[in-house]
Amino acid sequence: MQPGFCINGTVDPHSSQEFHDILVDMNPSGIALGCILLIGCCFSVIPQHVKIIKTKSVIGLSFLWMFLGNMNQFGGFVNMFVLKYPQIQACTVLGFSTCGPSLLSLFQSFGIWLLSFPIYILYLIYAPRDLNLIEKEKMVELAAAKKEYKYSKIFFTILVLFIVVVGTIVAVFLSDYVGVCSHTTYIFGYSMGILSTIVTFIQWSPQIYKTIRDKVVGSFSITMLLIQGPGSLVNLYFLIFVSKESVSTWLSYLCSSIQIFTLLALLIFYDRRNKRIKRELQDASNDEEQDLLYSSSPSVSVQNYKETHPLLPNNSGPKSFKTTNSYNNLILDNNNNLSPSLSPQNNSFYNSFYDQDDVDDDNENISSKSQNNIIL
Repeated sequence: MQPGFCINGTVDPHSSQEFHDILVDMNPSGIALGCILLIGCCFSVIPQHVKIIKTKSVIGLSFLWMFLGNMNQFGGFVNMFVLKYPQIQACTVLGFSTCGPSLLSLFQSFGIWLLSFPIYILYLIYAPRDLNLIEKEKMVELAAAKKEYKYSKIFFTILVLFIVVVGTIVAVFLSDYVGVCSHTTYIFGYSMGILSTIVTFIQWSPQIYKTIRDKVVGSFSITMLLIQGPGSLVNLYFLIFVSKESVSTWLSYLCSSIQIFTLLALLIFYDRRNKRIKRELQDASNDEEQDLLYSSSPSVSVQNYKETHPLLPNNSGPKSFKTTNSYNNLILDNNNNLSPSLSPQNNSFYNSFYDQDDVDDDNENISSKSQNNIIL
């Protein structure tokens, strides 16, 4: 075994004192903070699960974001697992109550990866349903959506192979064939941290690009980011100042925090923007419906008919048949020739616009003027 490559630059520990020396001295407040972060990190992913299952849709999610995110989280977990493995061994010697606080960051990393991985599985389950909907609606995006789903299955296969291969390598390096604190094991563990950091730089880029391109929130959970954003900053503080992790471990969390807040800002912007546009369209639609109902109502139809037929009575002023000389003359000239069916008393169309009192008054006026004409 080559010395100097274990935690804190120590050799491979064997005695109780050597195991105790590699543990992190953490006060009760630090332990409480670590436990809160552990619970928060795990439950921060739950809203995304709920939203996908509730909507039965993965529209708006980028499979590349899920692929890179799983590589980042699994790589970060392997980095911690390899470099902190002597602390894990300390649990068998000193007990979990003694070594547990030093492993809180490891539990956080494993928990968030374990809960993030099923999101990719849910994507593969519900993506065909979205494809059927797109095909049913005959959208132009069908070809692109089918291509994206095809690539998502290929990248999922690559992800599974990556997990299996890396897990196998870890098992070999931590065995007696290589050694926990050997130089090879240390380089491998540190390299996984660097890989996780590199992946983090581009992890959120596909999702940020997809959000800007589509300008929709879709099935992405804003609640998840509202929890993960502030939580990532607190977790970063915990890793640097409380758990005292390697820079290869916490650097990826720093990059991730910056991109989380960037994506969160975009999602909130497009969510409010789309809700405002939807509200404006609904208001415009309601106005059109009201106008249509108003124009098609019986009272409005009658009023419009009256406006185009000046011989009908107008409620806004004196009745036209009383004030229009031509109409009076027409009645006087043809009064004796009107058939009973066309007389004012029997005309149903006439009676639909005139009340009975007006008809009686009109008959009296017509009779009076007829007598005057006879006298003259």
